[in-house]
Amino acid sequence: MKRQVLFSLCILFTFSTIATAQTVDLLEDGKLDHWVTAAGKSVTTGWSFEDGALKCEGRGSGLLLTKETYRDFELVWQWKIAAAGNSGIKYRVRNYGNSALGCEYQMLDDPQNKYGKHSKNATGSLYAIWEPTGEFVQNPAEQWNESRIVVKGNHVQHFLNGVLVVDGRIGSRDWQTRVDESKFSKHRKFSENRSGLIMLTEHGNPTWFRSMTITNLGAKQRRNRSKAN
Repeated sequence: MKRQVLFSLCILFTFSTIATAQTVDLLEDGKLDHWVTAAGKSVTTGWSFEDGALKCEGRGSGLLLTKETYRDFELVWQWKIAAAGNSGIKYRVRNYGNSALGCEYQMLDDPQNKYGKHSKNATGSLYAIWEPTGEFVQNPAEQWNESRIVVKGNHVQHFLNGVLVVDGRIGSRDWQTRVDESKFSKHRKFSENRSGLIMLTEHGNPTWFRSMTITNLGAKQRRNRSKAN
């Protein structure tokens, strides 16, 4: 939620578009073939599979990024978190200076955090921008919840345990007002990029993910690495 991620400036990324609409299991066969570390390397420490679920072991685990960038998609996953825990999934992630930022689907043990159920920082929110609305239920710490993110163009929806909790349009007047009032106000056109990476964050406490699939609702882009001059 609060951590900024520094990227090496010796790596540049180029993208090629692949027309596809397939569903991909991002945790297929208990492997992390779809993920890399912030340094772009294979994941070897800090994250492991436990009883069929991917576990972020806690402080020092580091974040994970998809190898692919995504434009229009539906991301579905189940998660649970340690007591008083804090985590999230970011999308449309790109570099802003030396920081990797994007929209964040917030994941908290809300009852043991200081934020209210309908806070801009609560579970299901688009962190710091749109608070979750409606009558929804979050299961307690160390019990499984199911979440879903749908992005079509600039239309974004968050679901928590089957209930729509965020429904908005990036780049709208409401979005711009909320960004201007947030910690992201210094980042020009924050998250208005149509494509970006998916990020599993790490905020210092154990978090588990399982049954994570992503369906491309349009074109997918492949990231190719090249060294800067």
